[in-house]
Amino acid sequence: MGNNRWKIGVMVAAAALFVLLAIYHNAPLMQAFDRAMDGWLGGITWFKPFSFLGNPSTIVTVCLVVIVLLLIRRSPRDALFIVLAAGLGYALNEGLKEWFARPRPDRPGQLESYSFPSGHAQMGLLYVSSIAIIAVRRIRERHWRGLLISVAALLIAGMGLSRIALGRHYATDVLAGWAAGTAYLSLLLILFSFWEKDRSRS
Repeated sequence: MGNNRWKIGVMVAAAALFVLLAIYHNAPLMQAFDRAMDGWLGGITWFKPFSFLGNPSTIVTVCLVVIVLLLIRRSPRDALFIVLAAGLGYALNEGLKEWFARPRPDRPGQLESYSFPSGHAQMGLLYVSSIAIIAVRRIRERHWRGLLISVAALLIAGMGLSRIALGRHYATDVLAGWAAGTAYLSLLLILFSFWEKDRSRS
């Protein structure tokens, strides 16, 4: 249980942040934050490649390739982890969007789907982090681990911030997406750690 304490702490903190954003995302202070971030990032077109990496078609393609490779290497547990992280994570995001039904920023040619939480932020975190976690476990050299984690963090940040830059989301949507993704990923890690302990005992 001690090994899971930090995961539980991260899950609770991320869930609490999401709840606060869900309650107060329309508060004047949060609206001012959204405007400030839009003024800072809005119109920066070089974020587009990051947005592409968070598109559903990209996520499905990358995850399918990784899942097939894991199955070839006889790692069904890791393949299942990717399926649950990306598959159920997507369902969670869609459910949250329908529940909160927050309109997207008023922009010409805006998407018709709801805004809160950002799918690119949540799903980007889930699929990149889940793949990185599996990869890090297979890498012994510390410097390569550090490089992989740094690249993963850059991709996750870029995918989320790209949605502000391109006018698809408010900054609070992106923060909520990261928070929801972190909470859900932490829960998965906790559940899989219990599963691994049960397997080692049997």
